[in-house]
Amino acid sequence: MIHVTATGLVVKDGRVLLGKRTSTVRFAGMWDAFGGHLVPCEEPSNALVRELEEELGIKVDRPLFLGIYEDIDPTSRDLFRHYLFLVTRWDGEPRITNEEHSEIRWFTPGEAIGLNVAPSLKESIGRMLSTKP
Repeated sequence: MIHVTATGLVVKDGRVLLGKRTSTVRFAGMWDAFGGHLVPCEEPSNALVRELEEELGIKVDRPLFLGIYEDIDPTSRDLFRHYLFLVTRWDGEPRITNEEHSEIRWFTPGEAIGLNVAPSLKESIGRMLSTKP
């Protein structure tokens, strides 16, 4: 089974917002970008907008599609296919709005790479933010 998600790199001033997952079932205790599963027939960009409003209380404006990457969850061993977006425009102040994350913080690319983050996501963060001022 492949889990299909929309994932957003929420970026401001050269820093990326990550959340520490509370799940003990999927990506347990890891730092992660925000997003979630697509519902049947849902476009990835629409799923991202919905998920970021549910998880962070923000209204995303024009996310930029970056590509697709896959990860195997080290906790469940399930395969995840992520539609990755860059999010630089939104309304509202990001905050924890549900129980999926115990903490959210802004990180520089160097700090993010040093965290317990899925390898493909680390690569995407390094690639996207290393070219930003």
